[in-house]
Amino acid sequence: MLLGLLKRYGYGSTLVGLVLASVLLSVLITAGINLLIDGQVGRTGVLIAMVVAGSVSLLFGGIQLRLLQRLEQTREELHRLSITDELTGAYNRRYFLAQATQAFAQARAQGEPFALVLFDADDFKRVNDTYGHLAGDRVLQQVVKAARSSLRKGDLLARWGGEEFIALLPGTGREEALRVAQRLQEGMLQTSLGLEEFRITMSFGVAVCQPSMRDLDDLLSQADDALYRAKAQGKNRIEMRSTAG
Repeated sequence: MLLGLLKRYGYGSTLVGLVLASVLLSVLITAGINLLIDGQVGRTGVLIAMVVAGSVSLLFGGIQLRLLQRLEQTREELHRLSITDELTGAYNRRYFLAQATQAFAQARAQGEPFALVLFDADDFKRVNDTYGHLAGDRVLQQVVKAARSSLRKGDLLARWGGEEFIALLPGTGREEALRVAQRLQEGMLQTSLGLEEFRITMSFGVAVCQPSMRDLDDLLSQADDALYRAKAQGKNRIEMRSTAG
Protein backbone atom coordinates (compact mmCIF):
# COMPACT_ATOMS: atom_id res chain seq x y z
CA MET A 1 0.00 0.00 0.00
CA LEU A 2 2.76 2.43 0.96
CA LEU A 3 4.62 1.65 -2.25
CA GLY A 4 1.52 2.42 -4.28
CA LEU A 5 1.07 5.75 -2.52
CA LEU A 6 4.75 6.52 -2.96
CA LYS A 7 4.56 5.92 -6.70
CA ARG A 8 1.42 8.00 -7.08
CA TYR A 9 2.08 10.97 -4.82
CA GLY A 10 5.84 11.03 -4.28
CA TYR A 11 7.93 10.98 -1.12
CA GLY A 12 6.91 14.34 0.43
CA SER A 13 3.14 14.02 0.04
CA THR A 14 3.14 10.40 1.17
CA LEU A 15 5.16 11.23 4.29
CA VAL A 16 2.81 14.09 5.19
CA GLY A 17 -0.19 11.81 4.74
CA LEU A 18 1.44 9.11 6.85
CA VAL A 19 2.19 11.56 9.67
CA LEU A 20 -1.34 13.00 9.63
CA ALA A 21 -2.89 9.54 9.63
CA SER A 22 -0.70 8.47 12.56
CA VAL A 23 -1.52 11.61 14.53
CA LEU A 24 -5.26 11.21 13.89
CA LEU A 25 -5.23 7.56 14.89
CA SER A 26 -3.23 8.32 18.05
CA VAL A 27 -5.61 11.12 19.04
CA LEU A 28 -8.66 8.92 18.52
CA ILE A 29 -7.19 6.10 20.58
CA THR A 30 -6.09 8.47 23.36
CA ALA A 31 -9.47 10.21 23.42
CA GLY A 32 -11.28 6.89 23.51
CA ILE A 33 -9.22 5.63 26.44
CA ASN A 34 -9.73 8.90 28.35
CA LEU A 35 -13.47 8.68 27.85
CA LEU A 36 -13.55 5.12 29.11
CA ILE A 37 -11.44 5.87 32.16
CA ASP A 38 -12.30 9.44 33.14
CA GLY A 39 -15.45 10.12 31.17
CA GLN A 40 -13.86 13.11 29.45
CA VAL A 41 -11.12 13.96 26.98
CA GLY A 42 -8.02 15.54 28.50
CA ARG A 43 -6.34 18.16 26.38
CA THR A 44 -2.90 17.37 27.78
CA GLY A 45 -3.18 13.71 26.86
CA VAL A 46 -4.36 14.55 23.36
CA LEU A 47 -1.53 17.03 22.89
CA ILE A 48 1.04 14.49 24.06
CA ALA A 49 -0.46 11.89 21.70
CA MET A 50 -0.20 14.31 18.79
CA VAL A 51 3.43 15.22 19.49
CA VAL A 52 4.58 11.64 20.09
CA ALA A 53 2.72 10.18 17.14
CA GLY A 54 3.85 12.96 14.84
CA SER A 55 7.50 12.70 15.89
CA VAL A 56 7.66 8.91 15.70
CA SER A 57 5.85 8.65 12.37
CA LEU A 58 7.95 11.45 10.89
CA LEU A 59 11.18 9.72 11.88
CA PHE A 60 10.42 6.07 11.26
CA GLY A 61 7.92 6.71 8.45
CA GLY A 62 10.50 8.79 6.64
CA ILE A 63 13.08 6.02 6.99
CA GLN A 64 10.62 3.38 5.80
CA LEU A 65 9.57 5.43 2.78
CA ARG A 66 13.19 6.12 1.82
CA LEU A 67 13.96 2.40 2.00
CA LEU A 68 10.90 1.58 -0.09
CA GLN A 69 11.88 4.25 -2.60
CA ARG A 70 15.42 2.89 -2.93
CA LEU A 71 14.20 -0.70 -3.19
CA GLU A 72 11.79 0.26 -5.96
CA GLN A 73 14.49 2.19 -7.82
CA THR A 74 16.80 -0.82 -7.54
CA ARG A 75 14.08 -3.16 -8.77
CA GLU A 76 13.33 -0.91 -11.74
CA GLU A 77 17.02 -0.63 -12.59
CA LEU A 78 17.49 -4.40 -12.44
CA HIS A 79 14.46 -4.85 -14.68
CA ARG A 80 15.83 -2.29 -17.15
CA LEU A 81 19.20 -4.04 -17.22
CA SER A 82 17.53 -7.40 -17.80
CA ILE A 83 15.72 -6.24 -20.95
CA THR A 84 18.23 -3.89 -22.55
CA ASP A 85 21.55 -4.20 -24.32
CA GLU A 86 24.25 -2.79 -22.07
CA LEU A 87 26.25 -1.09 -24.81
CA THR A 88 23.58 0.56 -26.93
CA GLY A 89 20.60 0.86 -24.60
CA ALA A 90 18.35 -0.82 -27.17
CA TYR A 91 16.23 -3.76 -26.05
CA ASN A 92 18.04 -7.09 -25.99
CA ARG A 93 17.27 -10.16 -28.08
CA ARG A 94 15.46 -12.05 -25.32
CA TYR A 95 13.06 -9.21 -24.59
CA PHE A 96 12.46 -8.62 -28.29
CA LEU A 97 11.57 -12.27 -28.88
CA ALA A 98 9.10 -12.22 -25.99
CA GLN A 99 7.40 -9.08 -27.31
CA ALA A 100 7.49 -10.19 -30.94
CA THR A 101 6.01 -13.60 -30.14
CA GLN A 102 3.11 -11.90 -28.38
CA ALA A 103 2.66 -9.39 -31.21
CA PHE A 104 2.72 -12.16 -33.81
CA ALA A 105 0.03 -14.14 -31.98
CA GLN A 106 -2.12 -11.04 -31.63
CA ALA A 107 -1.71 -10.14 -35.30
CA ARG A 108 -2.72 -13.65 -36.36
CA ALA A 109 -5.71 -13.76 -34.00
CA GLN A 110 -7.05 -10.34 -34.99
CA GLY A 111 -6.04 -10.38 -38.64
CA GLU A 112 -3.86 -7.29 -38.25
CA PRO A 113 -0.74 -6.52 -40.33
CA PHE A 114 2.63 -7.03 -38.69
CA ALA A 115 6.18 -6.55 -39.99
CA LEU A 116 9.83 -6.84 -39.04
CA VAL A 117 12.84 -4.89 -40.28
CA LEU A 118 16.19 -6.61 -39.80
CA PHE A 119 19.20 -4.42 -40.55
CA ASP A 120 22.94 -4.76 -40.39
CA ALA A 121 25.90 -2.35 -40.61
CA ASP A 122 27.77 -2.88 -43.85
CA ASP A 123 31.48 -3.75 -43.59
CA PHE A 124 31.46 -3.06 -39.88
CA LYS A 125 34.70 -4.99 -39.40
CA ARG A 126 36.45 -2.18 -41.27
CA VAL A 127 35.46 0.25 -38.53
CA ASN A 128 37.04 -1.90 -35.83
CA ASP A 129 40.13 -2.63 -37.92
CA THR A 130 40.67 1.02 -38.89
CA TYR A 131 39.57 2.96 -35.81
CA GLY A 132 39.52 0.37 -33.03
CA HIS A 133 36.81 -1.36 -31.05
CA LEU A 134 35.96 1.65 -28.88
CA ALA A 135 35.16 3.59 -32.04
CA GLY A 136 33.11 0.62 -33.21
CA ASP A 137 31.14 0.71 -29.96
CA ARG A 138 30.41 4.42 -30.47
CA VAL A 139 29.21 3.69 -34.00
CA LEU A 140 26.73 1.11 -32.69
CA GLN A 141 25.46 3.62 -30.15
CA GLN A 142 24.98 6.18 -32.91
CA VAL A 143 23.14 3.61 -35.01
CA VAL A 144 20.63 3.08 -32.19
CA LYS A 145 20.24 6.82 -31.67
CA ALA A 146 19.56 7.37 -35.38
CA ALA A 147 17.19 4.40 -35.56
CA ARG A 148 15.12 5.63 -32.64
CA SER A 149 14.63 9.00 -34.28
CA SER A 150 13.41 7.30 -37.47
CA LEU A 151 11.02 4.80 -35.91
CA ARG A 152 7.44 5.55 -34.94
CA LYS A 153 5.86 5.54 -31.52
CA GLY A 154 4.93 1.95 -30.76
CA ASP A 155 7.75 0.41 -32.80
CA LEU A 156 10.27 -1.64 -30.84
CA LEU A 157 14.01 -1.58 -31.50
CA ALA A 158 16.44 -4.26 -30.33
CA ARG A 159 20.02 -5.29 -30.85
CA TRP A 160 19.79 -8.66 -32.54
CA GLY A 161 23.48 -9.45 -32.20
CA GLY A 162 26.83 -7.85 -33.04
CA GLU A 163 26.17 -5.06 -35.52
CA GLU A 164 22.73 -6.41 -36.40
CA PHE A 165 19.50 -4.77 -35.21
CA ILE A 166 15.81 -5.49 -35.57
CA ALA A 167 12.64 -3.41 -35.39
CA LEU A 168 9.17 -4.71 -34.61
CA LEU A 169 6.44 -2.85 -36.49
CA PRO A 170 2.97 -3.70 -35.13
CA GLY A 171 -0.06 -2.82 -37.23
CA THR A 172 2.17 -2.33 -40.27
CA GLY A 173 1.63 -3.63 -43.79
CA ARG A 174 3.92 -3.86 -46.78
CA GLU A 175 3.99 -0.23 -47.96
CA GLU A 176 4.32 1.33 -44.51
CA ALA A 177 7.04 -1.16 -43.53
CA LEU A 178 8.97 -0.18 -46.64
CA ARG A 179 8.62 3.52 -45.76
CA VAL A 180 9.91 2.86 -42.24
CA ALA A 181 12.92 1.02 -43.66
CA GLN A 182 13.60 3.90 -46.02
CA ARG A 183 13.51 6.39 -43.15
CA LEU A 184 15.93 4.20 -41.23
CA GLN A 185 18.26 4.04 -44.22
CA GLU A 186 18.17 7.81 -44.74
CA GLY A 187 18.68 8.45 -41.05
CA MET A 188 21.81 6.28 -41.00
CA LEU A 189 23.28 8.05 -44.02
CA GLN A 190 22.78 11.43 -42.37
CA THR A 191 24.35 10.38 -39.08
CA SER A 192 27.75 11.83 -38.30
CA LEU A 193 30.05 9.27 -36.70
CA GLY A 194 33.02 11.53 -36.03
CA LEU A 195 35.36 9.20 -37.98
CA GLU A 196 36.89 11.55 -40.51
CA GLU A 197 35.04 11.05 -43.80
CA PHE A 198 33.73 7.61 -42.90
CA ARG A 199 30.01 7.02 -43.36
CA ILE A 200 28.37 3.79 -42.35
CA THR A 201 25.69 2.25 -44.53
CA MET A 202 23.09 -0.31 -43.58
CA SER A 203 21.42 -3.19 -45.41
CA PHE A 204 17.78 -3.94 -44.61
CA GLY A 205 15.59 -7.00 -44.79
CA VAL A 206 11.84 -6.40 -44.46
CA ALA A 207 9.29 -9.16 -43.90
CA VAL A 208 5.53 -8.89 -43.54
CA CYS A 209 3.40 -11.44 -41.71
CA GLN A 210 1.25 -13.69 -43.87
CA PRO A 211 -1.66 -16.03 -42.90
CA SER A 212 0.34 -19.04 -44.08
CA MET A 213 3.08 -18.45 -41.50
CA ARG A 214 2.97 -20.86 -38.59
CA ASP A 215 4.97 -18.89 -36.04
CA LEU A 216 7.39 -16.04 -35.50
CA ASP A 217 10.32 -18.10 -36.78
CA ASP A 218 8.79 -18.09 -40.26
CA LEU A 219 8.69 -14.29 -40.26
CA LEU A 220 12.21 -14.01 -38.85
CA SER A 221 13.47 -16.42 -41.50
CA GLN A 222 12.03 -14.27 -44.27
CA ALA A 223 13.52 -11.11 -42.78
CA ASP A 224 16.89 -12.82 -42.58
CA ASP A 225 16.58 -14.03 -46.17
CA ALA A 226 15.71 -10.51 -47.34
CA LEU A 227 18.71 -9.09 -45.48
CA TYR A 228 20.98 -11.70 -47.05
CA ARG A 229 19.79 -10.71 -50.52
CA ALA A 230 20.33 -7.01 -49.71
CA LYS A 231 23.93 -7.82 -48.78
CA ALA A 232 24.46 -10.02 -51.82
CA GLN A 233 23.09 -7.41 -54.22
CA GLY A 234 25.44 -4.61 -53.27
CA LYS A 235 24.65 -3.57 -49.66
CA ASN A 236 23.17 -0.24 -48.58
CA ARG A 237 19.81 -1.34 -49.92
CA ILE A 238 16.40 -2.59 -48.82
CA GLU A 239 14.94 -5.96 -49.75
CA MET A 240 11.46 -7.07 -48.82
CA ARG A 241 9.73 -10.40 -48.31
CA SER A 242 5.94 -10.41 -47.93
CA THR A 243 5.05 -13.86 -49.23
CA ALA A 244 5.61 -17.27 -47.73
CA GLY A 245 8.12 -19.64 -49.19
